[in-house]
Amino acid sequence: MLEIVAFEPEMAEGVAGLYNDLIEPVPECYPAASARFESVEALGHKRLHDEKMMVAREGGDVVGFVHVGVAHPAEEDDFPRGEPAVIRFLGCRVGERRVGQALLEWAERWARGQGRSEVIAWHAGLRYPFYHFGWAHLSERIGHVRALFGMNGYEEYDAEVFLTWRDYEPLEVVRPKLEFDLRLDWREGPLGQRLAVEAKDGPKSVGHCTIDWGQHSRPEAKEWCYCNSLYVKDELQGKRMGAFLLGMALAAMKEKGCRHASLSTNGKNYRAQLMYTNMGYRVADQTCSFKKELGE
Repeated sequence: MLEIVAFEPEMAEGVAGLYNDLIEPVPECYPAASARFESVEALGHKRLHDEKMMVAREGGDVVGFVHVGVAHPAEEDDFPRGEPAVIRFLGCRVGERRVGQALLEWAERWARGQGRSEVIAWHAGLRYPFYHFGWAHLSERIGHVRALFGMNGYEEYDAEVFLTWRDYEPLEVVRPKLEFDLRLDWREGPLGQRLAVEAKDGPKSVGHCTIDWGQHSRPEAKEWCYCNSLYVKDELQGKRMGAFLLGMALAAMKEKGCRHASLSTNGKNYRAQLMYTNMGYRVADQTCSFKKELGE
């Protein structure tokens, strides 16, 4: 008989096993040790409160789980706004729709009990720190969970395209015929190195690119760098400044021994996607988050 119970530490191994089965087809997403799931508090996110994890069990086996919380009031540019209920993670195995349905219905009842009228699900800004790279929402490779949300009236709220470039060789980049000084700044991060490449016109920044290398807890990811920021001032866009800054950053990373490159961009940012794919990146994953207004 299927039962949904509150998470207990002795369930960590079963939860980790289910999580790892779920993310196995997701590109560059690595298995998590059961210690990652030792407690809800250990998984807690600073933007959430009242977090709770419920586990679906059948015959004593873990067959699914859902992790929920309520968003704190947003800061100026923070997501999410309106203090909605949040489904950080919901997972069940392929073919176990009834398990996923039961967990999702529990989560919605819980949200109503918290006085929430909106649910945000699987948003990258609230993801587990060991899930995927960068701004990855729910992967298209976990298609049965995405379909479950759609079947229950959830709408795609945001989309992020994840691109990778294995064994990359930076292209020769041509410096734009613009007046600017270039600055490269290496810094130590918590897990690796961060490189900031900045173009400055006098005291003003007119563009920058920031890349992290090794900023991931899994050893398998240490050969990867991830571009987490690329900005060019509006009036300089279309002048190849972005490609130049990214190219310079990738070249510097390669000199340090980095092997693979990755980044992500909004699903509707076609200009950026065109630039990245022309440079050598290839789309590895399509991800999206979901939202739903709860009825009475």
